[in-house]
Amino acid sequence: MPYGWPFLMLVLLQAAIVAVVRDPGALPRIRRHALLGLLPLALIGGMVVVLGVWPRGVELATALAALAVPVLALAAGWHVRRWAVPLAFAAPLLWLAAWRLAPGPWPDLAGDLLIVLAAVVLGRLTGWVSPRGALVIGVLVATGVDIWQVAQIQVQPVAQALGAAVPPGGLPSLQELRMQGATMGWGDAYIAALVGAIVAASRRATIAAVAGCAVGGILLGLLFAWVQFVPATVPPALGLIAAGAVEHRAVRRWVRTAIDSHGRPRMQPDKEARPDGDHPAQPR
Repeated sequence: MPYGWPFLMLVLLQAAIVAVVRDPGALPRIRRHALLGLLPLALIGGMVVVLGVWPRGVELATALAALAVPVLALAAGWHVRRWAVPLAFAAPLLWLAAWRLAPGPWPDLAGDLLIVLAAVVLGRLTGWVSPRGALVIGVLVATGVDIWQVAQIQVQPVAQALGAAVPPGGLPSLQELRMQGATMGWGDAYIAALVGAIVAASRRATIAAVAGCAVGGILLGLLFAWVQFVPATVPPALGLIAAGAVEHRAVRRWVRTAIDSHGRPRMQPDKEARPDGDHPAQPR
């Protein structure tokens, strides 16, 4: 992955994912299960292991992405913030552009935006069914496992196989984000969406997470002077840490509540913020 404007575009797209996720708290209340906080680990670290030992899985994953990403993108209008709804409505046009345009930056961008929308849907739904504290742990553990797998040269063969895979029927390739030679895995977009779901209730936390993700991604790219692959789950994790630093009082309340009552602590929205762009957040 070269360090240049294509890589910077992917860094900005990943940071944008954090910004556009709507607060899962706006969805109907359901019983949440802490074990579902392990979904990031299962879908990132687990998929690397499975695809690494099962070559046929790469073909199936490529076909699944080509079919499922456009469908998920169509549902993004219910899961992005209000200012991003027009992008969700443009999903059919983005799919046509990714499919029919000649190879170049524009079809790459169209396909990447489809993946962004699909990742937002999955990230918000994961934030809906998983307690926030468990999801924070899941994101950090998945990032640590991703770093270890990259260091052990486990991710690289899978990434190369996915990059070379061709979807059936001439459909556009949507199994990874691409921009003129630079690539980013689907899991990296999903992790960014999970961070967006975690911080969406607070404007300050969201701004900190977006900034931390973008700056972290740019700095991480400096490693390309020595290596060919970097773990792109790190920038969203840095964004999550930045959000925790900004909302340190809320983080302390989470820990205190978890220790004292085994409850499900939740970040308090800014009293003056409009987290979803739809209505003012109400103080709890």
